[in-house]
Amino acid sequence: MLAVGGRVVVLAYHSLEDRIVKRELVRRSADQTPPGLPVPAAAAAPQFRLLTRGAERPDSGEVTGNPRAASARLRAAERIRQAA
Repeated sequence: MLAVGGRVVVLAYHSLEDRIVKRELVRRSADQTPPGLPVPAAAAAPQFRLLTRGAERPDSGEVTGNPRAASARLRAAERIRQAA
């Protein structure tokens, strides 16, 4: 659904949601070639590139103005190739 070069941004408010998002983005941004193969498989190349290192959290000013934002976590990734 997302074109190459497109970006996906996910805002999670609960730790369980954030864990699901983190696992899926990490899985899709890692090389899935089985260990021991001499050449990386093109079909197993990463589909995404992570744009955030870890989860971005609201700063203290935002939390002061909106206390409900304290639990928010933001993660982003960019599509670098189509799925095989």
